[in-house]
Amino acid sequence: MSQWNKISIVSSEVPTTEELEMLKEARERVGLIIKARWVILAILALYGVLVFLFFQHSSADMSRVTPLHRAVAVLAFLAAVVYNAWYHYSYAWFSGIRPLNAIQLLFDLFFITVVVHFSGGAVSWFWTMYMVLTLEAAIIMEKRSDTYAIALAGSLAYGGLLTFEFYSVIAPIPMPFENNALQHVYSYEMVKWAWVSITNFCIAFVGVFMMDTVRRREAQLRELAVKDTLTSLYNRRYFFHRLNSEIQRSKRYGRTLSLIILDVDNFKRYNDRYGHPAGDKLLRGLADKMVVNIRRSDAKPSYEVDIACRYGGEEFAVILPEAATVQGVAAAERIRATVETKGAVVLAERIRQQVEKSQFEGVIGVTISIGVASYPDHGTDAEALIKAADDALYVAKRTGKNRVVVAGLS
Repeated sequence: MSQWNKISIVSSEVPTTEELEMLKEARERVGLIIKARWVILAILALYGVLVFLFFQHSSADMSRVTPLHRAVAVLAFLAAVVYNAWYHYSYAWFSGIRPLNAIQLLFDLFFITVVVHFSGGAVSWFWTMYMVLTLEAAIIMEKRSDTYAIALAGSLAYGGLLTFEFYSVIAPIPMPFENNALQHVYSYEMVKWAWVSITNFCIAFVGVFMMDTVRRREAQLRELAVKDTLTSLYNRRYFFHRLNSEIQRSKRYGRTLSLIILDVDNFKRYNDRYGHPAGDKLLRGLADKMVVNIRRSDAKPSYEVDIACRYGGEEFAVILPEAATVQGVAAAERIRATVETKGAVVLAERIRQQVEKSQFEGVIGVTISIGVASYPDHGTDAEALIKAADDALYVAKRTGKNRVVVAGLS
């Protein structure tokens, strides 16, 4: 494997554009969870108000509601509000989203366990909050194992709480309207713990399946939105989006990038002689050769360093981040030479023979002309860089075709 085809990261301190986009998506999901937590806190506050009002009725046994109940409920609620407010204000500052999410999930787990304890432990109604936490993990955590780990943590936290209360390591809290004697019945506590644990893992399974489906469909929709249907390369719209993003990234981190624009020589003549289906096969073959030569990894999850796009018609473009002009020329020459010697022309000729051999005699040699430009030498914005590469391509066409021309050297 050539050095160019190896994925080389220039600096771990400089994120790629794809990593920046993934970070943005992760932050959006975190923001969604923060908003959902505000809704949950508002619901809990409303529940607290309703409890206070209904406990004024003579049927309520207020003797079991101690000042400790009230103080812990208020303090726990205020702690959650303060935490969520701080997180809402500061989460956009952090780049390590996964550990930050893990920390907030553990905080929520602790908060839920405290609420369960002070609302009756084994007879508490709030065990369902563990289910909400598991769904939260499914939404904001990328790995399936993270969701199952949170479900397991919830099961262990609830089981540990019941065990500590049963053995009076911490005193059980009596609650109105409940049979508090059940807090000291071992079989009841174990059955309750088993039910909560099983339900929690079922919720984890549903959450993982749901988010896998959502993410898979999101990926499919993203493919449809950014990929060219004929060549499976990125389309023109994505090309402009990505080029602007890469230029901004280069400006921010002081990096270079190269832009290659290539065009099939005499493509109209080829289409006229062999037909449009053969022309489409030619374009797909050229796209395959481009994909083989750019820097990319097919490992799971796959990713690309260079971005190959169908610019329009028989024109293609390749964005090469972290590549100077010399590297760009080397890659361009390799693509041009590969296509010229054995690429799409062989595939097109095979199709031509299958149609009707007697109508076509001889083979038109397929060649490509290429223009190369680099940031910041030949342009500091997308428009200038495209113009520089396009002008170089025009020079390559004018001076005989089947060649590579670098902007500014003609």
